[in-house]
Amino acid sequence: MTAPGRYAASDNSFARSTATAAARGGILIVVAIVIGVLLLWQGFDGDETAAETDPPPEESESGVTEETTVTTARGTEENDVTGETTSTTTTAAPVVVDPPNSVKVAVLNGRAENGLAGRRSNHLKTAGYVSIAANADTNYDSSRVYYTPGYADEAELVAVALNGSPSVIEAAPADPLTLVSETHREDTAGYHIYVVLGGDQVLG
Repeated sequence: MTAPGRYAASDNSFARSTATAAARGGILIVVAIVIGVLLLWQGFDGDETAAETDPPPEESESGVTEETTVTTARGTEENDVTGETTSTTTTAAPVVVDPPNSVKVAVLNGRAENGLAGRRSNHLKTAGYVSIAANADTNYDSSRVYYTPGYADEAELVAVALNGSPSVIEAAPADPLTLVSETHREDTAGYHIYVVLGGDQVLG
C-alpha cells in the first residue's frame, strides 16, 4: 500500500505561483528605487533654495569682496554699545598772556598835544602796566599799538585798556625805536609795546 503524500500538480500551477511572486518582488524594488530618487531630488532642491536665500558677498571688479563699513565722525557724536548717543565737545586752550606788571609800554605823543602821552601813560599805570610817556618821531594821522615779537595778545589788551579795539594793533618795525623821537629813544629801548597816539584820537 502506498503512503499518502503531496505531489506537484500536473498543471504547472506551482511554477506559475513562483513566477508571480518574483514579479511582485521586482515591482516593489523598482518602487523603492523611485521613492529614493524622489527623496534625494527634493533634498538637493532644498539645498539650492537655501543657497539662493543667502547670497554670497558681492565682489568688486578687482575681485575683492566688498563689505559694508560704518564710519563714526570723531569729535562730534558717537553711539555706545547701548545705542545711546554721547556728545563729545572740544574746548579751546585758553590764551596765556603776561601779567600787566611784566609788560613795558611806551606811550608816544603823535599829534603834538601837550601832556597827552603823560595822561594815557598814567592810565596804563593804573591798570598795572609799566609805562613811560615820550614823543613820537613825527605826527601821525592814525593811532596804532605796535607790538614786538611775542606780545601780540598783550597789545590787544593794551588797546582795550585805552578804550580802543584790537583792530589798531600792528607788528612793530624791525627797529621799534624808529617810532620814537631821538631825544627819548634811549629811555624807551627794550620796551615790549609802543603806543602811537594819532590824530584820529581812537586811543584817547
